[in-house]
Amino acid sequence: MGRKIATPVVAALLALAAATGCNTSGCLDNQSALPLAEFRSSATGAAIAVDSLEVVGVDAPDGDVLSEATPSKTQLYLPMRSTKNNTAWRLIYRQKHLEQAGIEDVVSFDYESIPYFASEECGATYRYRVTHVDYTTNVVDRVVMADSLITNVDQVSILIYFRTGGPDGEGGEE
Repeated sequence: MGRKIATPVVAALLALAAATGCNTSGCLDNQSALPLAEFRSSATGAAIAVDSLEVVGVDAPDGDVLSEATPSKTQLYLPMRSTKNNTAWRLIYRQKHLEQAGIEDVVSFDYESIPYFASEECGATYRYRVTHVDYTTNVVDRVVMADSLITNVDQVSILIYFRTGGPDGEGGEE
């Protein structure tokens, strides 16, 4: 007799668990890793704010602008495409003297997209293993990977060093 009561209770609990297991709220916004880039001075190594920088995806659908030219920013999320093995961004400098000269840089990453099972609720996400970095050096001095494995952990993965000038203008961009 105890088994007859236990069976419906167990069945109800299993149905409830299955219904809540399909809940994906909270997972939709963080399906793939978003690499965080930090801007630094090549002269000092310190974090810097880059003025009037616009970032546009190379070959991005509809010419997507990842970041408008805002007064200044020190960090920026640069999404990668899980369906490709390469992503590139154009760094367009909207400061008057650089924009008039048409100066910009391109930063490109080759990587492996690695499906990763996050949880029963969230399902699979993607991680990226960066295998190669290429960049132009108009204003960018160098690009360094702080960690070649990009995950959903909110940390700086990419360091972009810019040529910066001292008070007398030495070492800066022309």
